[in-house]
Amino acid sequence: MSIDSLPLEILHKIIRDVEVDTIPPDLPAADRLERVLALTHINRTLRIACLGCHSLWSSIFLQWPAGAVEHFLSNAQRLANPDLVVILDTRASGTNDKRRKQRRWARFLEEHMEIIRVLEVRMTVNHGSPGLSAALCDTPAPRLVTFTLDLDQQQTRNANIHRLFNNDAPFLSSARLHACTPFDGLQNFASLVNFAYRVTENNFRGLIDMLGGMPQLESISLKGATRWHDSPLPTHNPPLQPIVLPSCRTLSIRGMNAQRTRYILSKINIPNVSHLDVHETIAEHDNGLVATIFDTLPKLPHIPQLPQEIKVLIIFHSTSLLVGIKGYHFQTDWTNFTFQQLEGPAVFPLLFNVLAHVLGAPAHTLHLQPSSLHIENFITIHEGVGLHLSLPTLNILVGWIFELYPSVQILTLSGNTAPITQAFQQHYSHLLPHLATLNLERSMRDNSPPTQDNASLAILKQTRQLEIQIQGTAVLLGPPPI
Repeated sequence: MSIDSLPLEILHKIIRDVEVDTIPPDLPAADRLERVLALTHINRTLRIACLGCHSLWSSIFLQWPAGAVEHFLSNAQRLANPDLVVILDTRASGTNDKRRKQRRWARFLEEHMEIIRVLEVRMTVNHGSPGLSAALCDTPAPRLVTFTLDLDQQQTRNANIHRLFNNDAPFLSSARLHACTPFDGLQNFASLVNFAYRVTENNFRGLIDMLGGMPQLESISLKGATRWHDSPLPTHNPPLQPIVLPSCRTLSIRGMNAQRTRYILSKINIPNVSHLDVHETIAEHDNGLVATIFDTLPKLPHIPQLPQEIKVLIIFHSTSLLVGIKGYHFQTDWTNFTFQQLEGPAVFPLLFNVLAHVLGAPAHTLHLQPSSLHIENFITIHEGVGLHLSLPTLNILVGWIFELYPSVQILTLSGNTAPITQAFQQHYSHLLPHLATLNLERSMRDNSPPTQDNASLAILKQTRQLEIQIQGTAVLLGPPPI
């Protein structure tokens, strides 16, 4: 049977299947244009059928040639009440005839904002224009649900975008704003529940007041700017009172130092949070170091768990440490960190002391005793340079972990597991009295197989009567365990 003889509903099903398989939503702009147009060029019957598939035409990249944008728009408008997904990435448009392109983009947004459901704008400093900024500032967006504005960090004045959609987007529920300075009127978007925000030295002072105006937020993601001049924490007179975010279920704070993270956490109350993710840079304070795990763990609600449900995750890198439990991840990072006030042999013990406290926080703050412990290790160096963790330091920290969590019944190792099993067998075989199973698994991060030391595994299996399970193909060190 030829394509020409197939019923229209069958052709539409074929087109939808082809779209799912070959034209996914995250397909780059040029590839999407090429594949959609290629589908319409197979023959006349399929081209006519494609015109009735709204999803083929409803995603429009404004950096496409003007003719392609108009072609997709006219086909999308065949539907009586179309919804558009509109994406503009000025980096992909080149610099030829820049002003004309900017006018075209601004005109499109002004004329068609009323039917845009999803809008993503990524604008570099050399592609800002008064018309484009005005379109984003002043054009109401009655159907907009999801909005992304990604300005590069050189846009210190937000490309003159200081409010959004004339503060009139009644259905806006998700916004991702990567900008430098604050926006006016965000509290007017009453439907906004998912909010991602770039925090900079220019908007940090007003951050808490801004969040306080949006108590309906359910998911908040705060990401620090990559370039941030040293500046003191803001002071307020009278002192700023903590705000309550009763609807917040998920909070993520990344890319800021521990002092700024601590400031934010001290000013917000999130009584119903169930997922908390903090990835911070360690900070120097009062001749010591700051990590906010003791500020973050108490934010978690007390949710009773059966002992067999409690799991602790620990990930070692030479310049970072992650501790995770259900609903919570904390990572402290000291890559490129240098002390401003201290130097000499006293420096590394300060770091070691902080890391030991971080590792013990779930036990000491939440009184957790897990049945399952997963350690992933990416440390490979035998001698640390500066503040880099080395294998001898890992050896000591592993012993400390085993002392902290004697309840562990299942120990899972991934990454460079050999030094951990060697340390366990040689120095800490008297610890973890309830351990029954030792698993070696592929890395969660890059799916790489674990390294394993078969000599220590064989001794542990015999002396501790452990069940040892090895996932995938490990990098072997010595003969396999008996």
